[in-house]
Amino acid sequence: MSEPSGEEVIVLPPLPLATGRLLPGGDAAPAARRVTEVALVVRTEDGVEHRIALVEQHGAWWAPAQPRWTASADRSTDRATSAGNHPPPEG
Repeated sequence: MSEPSGEEVIVLPPLPLATGRLLPGGDAAPAARRVTEVALVVRTEDGVEHRIALVEQHGAWWAPAQPRWTASADRSTDRATSAGNHPPPEG
């Protein structure tokens, strides 16, 4: 397979992909649980799953500024740091 053109490469939008801090309870877990990480999982045609850890900022989960992909099932190479967090806009 040839290398994809720039127009075909996946791009995550510069807006929050999720909000909230609790995963509601259900059949498997009767009580709500605090969320510590949110990730987008992408499966390629060769069957490999790639994880993109989202970054928590301003009460929402955002795509990382420059995503790095990993095929590791347990962790992404992206990590949010306090240096990347900015104070929420005033309003």
